[in-house]
Amino acid sequence: MSFENRLPQILELGFRREALPKLKAYIDLLWAANEELNLFSRKMTFEELIDNHLIDCLLPLKHFPAGLKTVADFGSGGGLPGVIYAIQFPEIQFELYEKSPKKQDFLKKCQAIAPNLKILGEIPKELKVEMVTARAFKPLDVILEVSRDYYKNGGKYFLLKARQEKIDEELVDAKKKFKDLQLEIVALSSPILDVERHLVLIHK
Repeated sequence: MSFENRLPQILELGFRREALPKLKAYIDLLWAANEELNLFSRKMTFEELIDNHLIDCLLPLKHFPAGLKTVADFGSGGGLPGVIYAIQFPEIQFELYEKSPKKQDFLKKCQAIAPNLKILGEIPKELKVEMVTARAFKPLDVILEVSRDYYKNGGKYFLLKARQEKIDEELVDAKKKFKDLQLEIVALSSPILDVERHLVLIHK
């Protein structure tokens, strides 16, 4: 199974046809760097990288708000979903927050593909963006805790999560700390895998 075999699904999920060469370049770069950096499970095949990670990041694409100029991605790792969204939305400045220096170095290489990327380390106390994304990062309460001032000032979050049961567990802790928490949970459906995926939207 190749990248090209999944083009119908990638386009169906809303990815821009004209940005496909850049997306392919990023996936190839990610695959090549993984042996050394462990950006995703080394047991995965290239097909699984496409189906489990790339497609996964594209599932909520049609819910992505229009008109944004700045977005932060927490715990970017290998750039899923930050780099993918930066390729899809070249008009948006994406701030990718990643603690690991080695993973930061990899993300800097991705700037050749998506120049609208800014690679940073620690999440700052004063976060000046219009929305936060994260995938496979931390539980909801921790995400809100590390960006507490941003949240209190009306911050928006676009969080890729898996099972509803796990989200419900995370919500118990989050609502203890953030009693005014308002969110929307959107069920997502993969065109390829039988998996449970959700988008969690938080906005005050």
